[in-house]
Amino acid sequence: MQMVQRALVFCAALLLAACATTTETQSTWQTKTGEPRPAFAHLFVVVLSESAVTSAAVEQQVSKSLAKRDVTATLASATLGGESQQAEQYKAHVEAAVKESGADGVMVVSLLKVEERDEYVPPQVDYMPMTSAPLYLGYGPYVGYSYSAVYQPGYYQNATDYYLQTQLYNVANKKPVWQAQSRSMNPYSLKAGAEGYAKSVVGQLDRDGGLKR
Repeated sequence: MQMVQRALVFCAALLLAACATTTETQSTWQTKTGEPRPAFAHLFVVVLSESAVTSAAVEQQVSKSLAKRDVTATLASATLGGESQQAEQYKAHVEAAVKESGADGVMVVSLLKVEERDEYVPPQVDYMPMTSAPLYLGYGPYVGYSYSAVYQPGYYQNATDYYLQTQLYNVANKKPVWQAQSRSMNPYSLKAGAEGYAKSVVGQLDRDGGLKR
């Protein structure tokens, strides 16, 4: 029975790994030498996208990651709505919304580029549950299920990577103070990509000391 449980845990781990989206983030502070680096307790989050659905999905995931660190988030998609606006008009609305929210920082996320590549998926062995072993084998490790190994050959697949830029502004002086570039590698869905990006960029900002605890 213990072998069966281990096999089930292993299969579940493989499934979770296959569903996860890998995101890499590199960051840098933009404050001058000797200038104090701010730590934020409330961020106004703006995701610039042609799709209101995409903006809302990414902002919501960023909000969840910030909430886990006890940092408040106000989302542009919830505050301003998804209607199309001219650049100057949108800027004025954002500035007014930031002031009204009481946020001490503004996070602006934009798409830098989309890159397609060929990705090699290495061969793997899957273990498929088969019928129960004969009863005469007793209570050994084969009781319950036995597993048959199925070989899957390696192959190439098309992968799409998304490069995002995150700019953080200090509301007190409206200056940029922190910037990050993220690469989200072949997300299998919008939710997975948004979640992977949010965890990566918020985690990096936290490690850099940019979140007030």
